[in-house]
Amino acid sequence: MATGDSDTLILVSSNPNKGIEAERILGVPLLRVALALPEIQAATVEDITRHKLDVARTKGYKRLVVEDVSLGFDELGNFPGPYVRWLLEAAGGKGLAAIAYALNNRSARAQCCVAYWNGREGKLFHGESLGEILVEPRGERHFGWDAWFQPRGSQKTFAEMTEAEKDAVSHRGDAYRKLAAHLRQESDHAAGQK
Repeated sequence: MATGDSDTLILVSSNPNKGIEAERILGVPLLRVALALPEIQAATVEDITRHKLDVARTKGYKRLVVEDVSLGFDELGNFPGPYVRWLLEAAGGKGLAAIAYALNNRSARAQCCVAYWNGREGKLFHGESLGEILVEPRGERHFGWDAWFQPRGSQKTFAEMTEAEKDAVSHRGDAYRKLAAHLRQESDHAAGQK
């Protein structure tokens, strides 16, 4: 059963940290619904996000957002990529670090795909952050693999950064800023229709 009025923007995620970051970056209030969406195993983060959106739409929400992330080593053709969640569940950050330790080139890309449904159509927004995966984690904040990922041009991992610093360079920040711009356009268009 759908919750909230038709203007409420709903983030479907069981992860409260994603809700906190998304709301902060978007600058608009979100209603986070902790709905466990089936996460298919697919080769791209876009395919996974589209599937999540299709399932979430069946719950009757009028305006909603879903997302998925990917983290992969360039040398390994973006592996684990969209399978990073499963790697972390099985082996934790130490498993990610073990792969990094075995590689000469630890460069990696973090990707986020955000899907938005406005009640009529869906749109995808992509964000990316290039960097490297470290062998030793650094930082106090523990959200996913933040302590192991250091974006290019920074001396800090995501876990060592302030919220503002991370939002400015992260894959999630990139994707949600694009969604925020789209929401402003949508709002301006709706205001012009009145």
